[in-house]
Amino acid sequence: LSQALFSSFSIDAGTTMLLKSVIKERDLTSLKSIYDIGCGVGVIGLALKKGLPNLKELTLQDRDALAVEYSKENAKLNSLEDIDFSCDLALKGVDDKKFDMVLSNIPAKAGEKVLIDFLSRSGSFLTENGTCCVVIVASLAQFALSTLQNSGCEILHKEWNKQYTVIHYRGFSPRYSEDFSAYIRNKDTFNFDEENYKMETVYNIPDFDSLSYSTTLGMAMLSSYRIRGKSLYINPGQGHIPTYLSIKHGNDIGKITLASRDILQNTISKNNILNNRENIDVQSLSIPYVDDLIDELPKNSLDFIGIEVTPVSGANWFTMIKETGKALLKEDGLFFILGKSAAMFTLLKETKGFSTIEDKKYKGHRAVLLKKN
Repeated sequence: LSQALFSSFSIDAGTTMLLKSVIKERDLTSLKSIYDIGCGVGVIGLALKKGLPNLKELTLQDRDALAVEYSKENAKLNSLEDIDFSCDLALKGVDDKKFDMVLSNIPAKAGEKVLIDFLSRSGSFLTENGTCCVVIVASLAQFALSTLQNSGCEILHKEWNKQYTVIHYRGFSPRYSEDFSAYIRNKDTFNFDEENYKMETVYNIPDFDSLSYSTTLGMAMLSSYRIRGKSLYINPGQGHIPTYLSIKHGNDIGKITLASRDILQNTISKNNILNNRENIDVQSLSIPYVDDLIDELPKNSLDFIGIEVTPVSGANWFTMIKETGKALLKEDGLFFILGKSAAMFTLLKETKGFSTIEDKKYKGHRAVLLKKN
């Protein structure tokens, strides 16, 4: 388990309830393939893989690269092999595969449109007699059941307690197809420093309808500097800062790399940059740890790195960030770091190899611009 992931200290009650329900209510003896969506550290899929010797195919998928990395490690710990791991959004990246069982502990904060899309399409990934088995928080259970019924699905089993509801079903609605628009929460034009830019924003990432204190602080600092050349944005969120800078500095901006554990951040940020700027080179990288970028990108190749800090309790995250900056920035390259004041204090206790250009605080947040010596 990881303190940076859902249910960091024990297996959550929803997962336990789903596993017990599947074992009790479904015939698992002929099960050959399973697709575990939003797998987290892999508890559901790996538990079934370990207990089902006839299982030939298991796909574990999560949008968080760190979750996928922990799933891989947990598979090794249990000597489990022949597993496909996928870092992608739900129901993406598995081509035209069909599975005997699709499983998910559905996130409570996924957003209504995402839930409708998932529940309406998940059955299309089943073999002829396959079953979808999901668990959802009790407050969303009636919504889930209504969505399934409206999609023409057959409810095979349901059980509930005060916290969770488990539903087994099959079937799907042909009206729905793969479409990223299910993730879009808001479409708006934002303005900063007399620059207008259009944004589509998604659920579960800040700055969806207005700029947060942190993003406002960061953009205010960077508005005073000329950003040019090749740049890297780590944890880009909705993409406000890279989109704003790509407009403000035009052709001075070279290739942009977006990097995050969260593939949704990478996807929406890339879309927003490209929707505001034509003919700009943008790539995205899904990485479980910040310092994985040292192996992904050429050394001493970047003119600018920007990162919003997301501390991980118990991990040496601050060293990872600084070593990544030292390895990838050119001499005199700019290193912009943004985060909550307490985390920034830890990070900036020692900045050997960098000199400080500017340091600002605003309502519990802090931004600093460093230059590589």
